Amino acid sequence: MADFSVSMLSVMGLSGIAILTSVVAAVLGFGGGMLLIAFMPLFLPAAAVIPVHGVTQMVSNVSRAVFSWREVAWPLLPAYLMGAVMGTLLIGFTVVHAATNYLPLFIGSYILLNVWHKGFMRWISQFESMFMAGFVLSALGLLVGAPGPVFHPMVMKKLENKHQLVATTAMMMTIAHGLKLLMFGWIGFAYIEQWPLLLVLMLSAMLGSWLGTHIRRRTNDEMWMVAMKILLSGLAIHMMISVGTGLQ
Repeated sequence: MADFSVSMLSVMGLSGIAILTSVVAAVLGFGGGMLLIAFMPLFLPAAAVIPVHGVTQMVSNVSRAVFSWREVAWPLLPAYLMGAVMGTLLIGFTVVHAATNYLPLFIGSYILLNVWHKGFMRWISQFESMFMAGFVLSALGLLVGAPGPVFHPMVMKKLENKHQLVATTAMMMTIAHGLKLLMFGWIGFAYIEQWPLLLVLMLSAMLGSWLGTHIRRRTNDEMWMVAMKILLSGLAIHMMISVGTGLQ
């Protein structure tokens, strides 16, 4: 599973993409993982994409959380952690493969309704929970690599500002990616053999998180919220269209 090599040119390309996507994630709080995994198949064999992506994204999220640790809403995380552990164990050790062909359609619809439809937001809030967020995000992370901003609208409603959102979701995804890495290590992905590539990507992710954090602290809150809604909607529409067109 880890028997592959990457050219120096590919490493440089992946490094630049890792910096850019970490900047995006640090500024907006989401989107970086989806952008990164969209580019990785151009440089890596299919079997290596999700575990290498997981390492890069975990470091990106850890560094983003460290740079903004005071803004993390820690009381939300215990329930999320419990759900994440259960989701990882259930999906990681099962031999039944879930049919995910139409999953983007439902995720996209959920995001659009949650962002723009106030009545739906009030109704769905009865069922949303941090435990469910942990369960679903960890399970999706194992299946598709980058689960995307599935629960960002829910988390936005629980927090006071953009800094809390970015820092808290960074910790949420740190947990999800960390559990995913443990699972891939258990099934045989040899991370140590790929340490040069992983080291470059980890350093690139940390640099991108540092740059993005400084950019975010200089952005206007109102403009940031508008940008977040637009990007969330764009990602949701892309996911829904991909069901019919086969785009990834």
